[in-house]
Amino acid sequence: MKIMKTDEVFDLINRGESVDNIVLSDLNSKRLSIREALQLVENGFSVSQENIRYDDAEVAYDADFDEVEWEGNYKSLRGLLVSRQVVEEEQPKEEIITIELSVKDKGLKNWLGENTGKLKDIINKLVVDLYKTEQLLHPDQHK
Repeated sequence: MKIMKTDEVFDLINRGESVDNIVLSDLNSKRLSIREALQLVENGFSVSQENIRYDDAEVAYDADFDEVEWEGNYKSLRGLLVSRQVVEEEQPKEEIITIELSVKDKGLKNWLGENTGKLKDIINKLVVDLYKTEQLLHPDQHK
């Protein structure tokens, strides 16, 4: 472990050097801007809320956030997304569908038995992608 001051650590971070195994000696007495605090957190340091100095002038305007009328009292992000119909209220339960595969070659049969786990993931993705492609090409057939 190496003990360093916060300003020294910022210099290391800005130069792209590793800050692993470093302890900040002045973090408890140091007041940081939000950007500085985020930079430390992104590099593995824990910053207490009491050490962050907040200044409205440092907060950038964001139309996607600032121009939104917030309404309702949601207990979770999921509740907000459900109310805006971005996600379904409940996720449907996953069903297991068994597909019969005919194989004559004994070597292939053994290989399939040894690689069932890998094939399951590949085939699941393949089937989902095929279904989505079919929906795009023929949207009226899949309602």
